[in-house]
Amino acid sequence: MEGEKTLIEFSITPIGNSEHVSDQVARCTRLVRESGIRNELHAMGTILEGDLDGSLDVIKRCLRDVLRDSPRAAASIRIDARSNGENSIEASVRSVEEKV
Repeated sequence: MEGEKTLIEFSITPIGNSEHVSDQVARCTRLVRESGIRNELHAMGTILEGDLDGSLDVIKRCLRDVLRDSPRAAASIRIDARSNGENSIEASVRSVEEKV
């Protein structure tokens, strides 16, 4: 199934260097933003809104970037995929906010 609309939340945690990870997070954020995929950075990760293949490719590039200067990394990925219909960051938040 090509062209599915996905929301993907991911975080990558470098392991084995330091408790400070903001430099690596900044590098990944640049990769995400340069990809052109709609995204939102939050305190515990990043949300991508786009097609599955493109989004997973960006996550793979981020993981490889972190591994350039960390001996190990742990990644967490959650995927919400739809074959049709609206699947956007705003629509998901709006659906909940309307019920609050």
